[in-house]
Amino acid sequence: MFVSITKLELKSYSKFFAFFRFNGQIIKELQGTACKQYEISCDWKFKTWFTMTLWEKEEDINSFYRSGTHLQAMKQSANLSNNLSSKRVNSNTMLSWKEAKALFKS
Repeated sequence: MFVSITKLELKSYSKFFAFFRFNGQIIKELQGTACKQYEISCDWKFKTWFTMTLWEKEEDINSFYRSGTHLQAMKQSANLSNNLSSKRVNSNTMLSWKEAKALFKS
């Protein structure tokens, strides 16, 4: 199984509503996929956002990321963020947020 973690830092607070519009649609789409579990977290300033998803197969992750609302969001990501990165980890369970966020510090 795979855990996918994404970190997105908003360019400014004016991008907050556009981000949440996409994020809400993506969550709805996730519920109809092979995603086993998902979580969202942010920093205390609500400017840096993290998503974490658990998948059985890497093909399922790739299929989801390259279609639907997620694909549209990726095309718009340059308008929302100057700092977008993601990591994939082999794991049978979700990581703690402390572990997940630490992956972006190295």
